[in-house]
Formats: sequence, C-alpha cells, structure tokens
Amino acid sequence: MKNIVLFAAMFIFGVNVMAQKNWKVLFDQEYSAICTSTETIREYYLNKSISGDSFDFMTISNILDALQCMYLSTGEDTYRNDLVKIINNILSTAKVSKNIPGNIYEYKDNFLSWTSKNTLNSYNNEAPLYEGYIFRFITQFIYNLHQSGWTSLSAENQSWYNQTLQFIEKNIWGKWISRSNEINKKPYTIFLRTRTHTSSHWAFIGFFLKEITVDPLIRTQCIEMHNMYDLLLKRNLKSNPAVPQAYVWNCSWDDVSGTQANVVDEVVLQDVSHGNHVLSYLTVSKKMGNPNWSDSEIDSLCNTLKLVVYNKKEISFADMVDGSPSLSRPGWGNNQAEGWIKLSWFDKEVWNIYVDFAFRQEYGIMRQQNMELQYYANLLYTEYLAK
Repeated sequence: MKNIVLFAAMFIFGVNVMAQKNWKVLFDQEYSAICTSTETIREYYLNKSISGDSFDFMTISNILDALQCMYLSTGEDTYRNDLVKIINNILSTAKVSKNIPGNIYEYKDNFLSWTSKNTLNSYNNEAPLYEGYIFRFITQFIYNLHQSGWTSLSAENQSWYNQTLQFIEKNIWGKWISRSNEINKKPYTIFLRTRTHTSSHWAFIGFFLKEITVDPLIRTQCIEMHNMYDLLLKRNLKSNPAVPQAYVWNCSWDDVSGTQANVVDEVVLQDVSHGNHVLSYLTVSKKMGNPNWSDSEIDSLCNTLKLVVYNKKEISFADMVDGSPSLSRPGWGNNQAEGWIKLSWFDKEVWNIYVDFAFRQEYGIMRQQNMELQYYANLLYTEYLAK
C-alpha cells in the first residue's frame, strides 16, 4: 500500500501532460464498435460466454478484467450488469462431468464442468488451466461486490452472490482439490503444476476466495496454496546480472522442495506475454495487503519493466523477461494489458510508459494484439486509484 500512496502523490502533482485522453470514452467507443457484420464487440463477448467451450474462457477473461476495472473506476451499473450476464452465461453452460458428451477426461465425476472444443488444445478434455484463467476474475468480482455492500442492497443480490460463491467453492476449487487428491495424493499439485503463470491463476483465486468463504477448511486450503505459490515464485525471482536492480526468472520452478508442485525436467525462461498472469496476481495481491510481497520486490518488478522489457526507441516490449527476443513467438511481449500494466499502480515512470505506448501505438501494436479494451480500462483504473 505504501507504494500506491507515494505514487498517488506523484501522480497528482506531476501527471504527464500526455495523460489527457479520456480512457472511459475510448473504452465505450471500442466496446460498442462493430466487430463483425452481425455483432458489436460487446455482443461478441456475450455470445462467446454461452458457447460452453472452456477454451473460450481465455478470451472472455480479458473482458472480465476490463469490465471490472471500468466498474471499480466509475461505479456505473452497465459494466457490473454485463459482468453478471457473462458470469451467468458461463455457469449456465456447466454440465455434470461424467455426462458431458465426448468427454475424454480420465477422472470424470459428479462435479459441474466444461470441455474444450478447440481441436488443437485439450479437445474434448477438461482443463484446469482454462477454468483458472477465468474464475480468478469471477472470484475477484464477487469479492468486490461483497466489499462494496452490493449484496446487502436486496435479497436478489444476496442470493446471486451466494449461489455464485457456492459454485466456485464446490465446482471450481473443490473439484480440482478432489481430483488432485485422487491423482496426486496431494491437494494442490494440480494448481501448482510446473509453471509460474499457469499456477498464478489458482493463487489469485485462493487469495480472494479466502476472504469471502465461510468454510474454514476452504479458507485454510486457500491460504496454504497461495502461500506455497508465493514461496515457489520468490525462489524463482533472481537479480538480473546485467541490471541488478531488476529481476529475471524462469517460468519453470527452480526449487519445489517443501511444496506440492511438480518437479521440472526442463528449465524454461519466463516469456513476457505469459508473465502477465504472474504480474496480475502479484500486483492485485500486493494492493490487497499480501504480506508475502515487499515494496522493494515490487520496485524490482517495475525496474524489470522500465529498464529491461520496454524499448523506448522502438516503442515496444521484449518477448522475454531478460530483454531477449522470442524465436517462436516474436512480438508477443507487446501483450501488456493484463498484468504488467498494473505495475502502473505503484510507479509513475511505469504509468508514463503505458500512456506513451497508448498514444504512439494506439492504431499499431495495440490494435494488432486486440488489447485496447483491457488497456484503456486498466489505465482508467490507475487514474482512479491515484485520486
């Protein structure tokens, strides 16, 4: 919290003159823009949310983060109502695992679930990755509704909140805990797996779920799991030899001793694009007062962005956290709108980078990567936090 307070003071007295764009207007224009011949971008996401295809959860998660930033920044019902609609659609498509047609998941059971319909990615299989991807933002949203007092405004609101929370507790958290116990004889192995970014989704869910669950066992599980994730990630974060005030890290776990993560066979450097998920969890949990992360560690992550990842001359971001390019996914480092951009909550120089990027790449990289909505919404939320 200290970093956010300091940044707010700097923000008020020294906002970059470029930061005059109305992020809300830009978001609303883009959100209502025509996407295809038959639907707007808003309608595209609403239609996507009724597909019942878990692979779509990764795409839908982007708009959930964006709408949540818009709602938190403005308090406008339209954003909250769309979030509720999308969540209702997703939950309505869940089916009993063992009754899903064509489901090839080996451990089918009586929990509600989904399968992927993408022929190249977990086709006809259940995937914790996709569920973690989207339910982190759903869990955060219902936490925010609870904190804001929305649930106490009507019996209908309270009922919706209760049903959504119970679904998460049983058919998301409880389901994968049960399956991990069956498969690995340990509750958190499916969550922690072998990668920083895939497991960050579950640390995110656990961090918020512990705040709203009334089940003492679930709360204990959430605390144990996100603390275990924090320990694993801390072991990975190393001082960059070329830029000691910045970090470099592998996305494969360096040391799994004393945890329930899987042992890693191949060491893999963290790519910037997937690093978004790590930063999304770290920034949100730090803002929420996670004692596992210090101001100095957040400063080092900001330095990683400012001094290593961002290329001011080319107005672009490196593909790998050590500043190197990626041979397999060149240009993917420019995906910044989910996690890295949230470092702007803590550092004015980081804020200036993203405002500069928005001005100079609005119709270039931003449009190519389809990240305008999430980008605008996150910038608006940073402005809101700085007030």
